[in-house]
Amino acid sequence: MSETDEIVSQLTGYGSLISNSLYFMIAGMLVIFLLYKFANLFLNRFLILKSKGKRLKMVIFGTLYVLVFVITALLVLERLGYDISAVGELAILTVLIGAVIAFFLVPFLPKLPFVIGNMVEISGVLGIVDSISTFHTTLRTLDGNFAYIPNALLMASRIVNYHQTPNRRIEFKVSVGVDCDLGLSKKFLLEIMSTDDRVLSAPAPVVFVTDANAAGVEMLGFCWVPNDDWFPTRSDLWLLVVDKFQNDPAVNLSLDKQEVLLSGEVNKS
Repeated sequence: MSETDEIVSQLTGYGSLISNSLYFMIAGMLVIFLLYKFANLFLNRFLILKSKGKRLKMVIFGTLYVLVFVITALLVLERLGYDISAVGELAILTVLIGAVIAFFLVPFLPKLPFVIGNMVEISGVLGIVDSISTFHTTLRTLDGNFAYIPNALLMASRIVNYHQTPNRRIEFKVSVGVDCDLGLSKKFLLEIMSTDDRVLSAPAPVVFVTDANAAGVEMLGFCWVPNDDWFPTRSDLWLLVVDKFQNDPAVNLSLDKQEVLLSGEVNKS
């Protein structure tokens, strides 16, 4: 009998064992997956309130997945004629003890402060996390390019995750002329922010005067919007600000000024 025939004979003899093991493993994983989806639909309303509840759910379903593989391996060993009475109990006990240890150790394990799909800013690079590998993290920037950031550099960098916060602040820095109606300018800026349906009422939009000099008076306005509406709302509100302050004679944006003194005029003075 050739070596190929012997391999085929072995595969034929163990074909039933292999197929049954695969069926058991796939069925077990499918059941656990369906239970996980069920938990997400009906239990999240309770578990989302506490991080421990979410961690407990993750550990439980992770343990169930591992148990499926362990039990499948034990059944295969038993079908092959091995005594698994002692090894089986030890393997299952090890998995359960590991699950308990993992539950308490997860908060202390180092992890990245973002996941794939989050919008983040790392070392001045703004983009959406496209992939995370062992050696680098890939960001898809807003202009469609890809930025590859080494994970060693990433862990030592300042990271801003814009995805984790439900609301985001829009800032307007406007400089108006010193001869315009400052009270009306402040009122206009507040109205522009308040009349947009995407702007949140709490915290309410506010306007502060931050500086005044011969060139103009600087005003700083703040308003909050849902995170997903930040870019379009910011663009629309700036268009309204520029249109209002250019077309109303009572208010106007200040222009940069520079005085030039001729040498003759300086001597006369």
